Amino acid sequence: MLDFEYEVIRRPRRKTVAILIKDNKVRVLVPSRVSQERVQEFVRSKAHWVREKLRRNLEVRESIRPKEYSDGESFSYLGQNYYLKVLDGKPDKASQKDGCIFVHVQDSISGETRDHLIVSQLTEWYQEQAAVIIDEKVNGFSAQIAVRPKKIRIKNYRSRWGSCNARGQVSFNWRIIMAPQRVIDYVVAHELCHLIQLNHSKDFWKLLETVMPDYKESRAWLKKNGRLLSV
Repeated sequence: MLDFEYEVIRRPRRKTVAILIKDNKVRVLVPSRVSQERVQEFVRSKAHWVREKLRRNLEVRESIRPKEYSDGESFSYLGQNYYLKVLDGKPDKASQKDGCIFVHVQDSISGETRDHLIVSQLTEWYQEQAAVIIDEKVNGFSAQIAVRPKKIRIKNYRSRWGSCNARGQVSFNWRIIMAPQRVIDYVVAHELCHLIQLNHSKDFWKLLETVMPDYKESRAWLKKNGRLLSV
């Protein structure tokens, strides 16, 4: 008897059975023709792993302190902490200088409205930085891998750091700009390698390793710290 619920998602093009845990939800990805009995057997065989994963995820969520949108709060940028400085004035574009990120909100505004205005300015600033820095990194890795995406997009993903499709388009979660440079490199190289191997086969990981021999370190960092990359 399992003590957790799970959702079965059938996909015609999928060849293997896998378990995905996101936001404390357990999803089982299976090929269309796999029987329900086989799915149940697979989940039971992975029950211990699922429980441990859910437990660790709960510990991480409980350890994350909600942000306070006031002077002195820290926000990460390229792996370094910057301190928020809220200036009195009409909302404007955020800026960064001398270890601080500056935003503007009139002193007369308070509560959720004030927080929303600050978050909006921070988000726009991060997205602008991501567009510039990721484009530079894509250019560098494109030359190294000998590929070139047809389009680069910065998106507001909730549960992924990047994506690549069969049309040659690559997309990146703007929040990755908060991570250390080497972790950003990993995400960019990962998606560009998908332009050659649109899967996660052994050939894909072998290709990525030729580009980033130490990619596993960045991958592990992102799995451990990814939830902390937010405003």
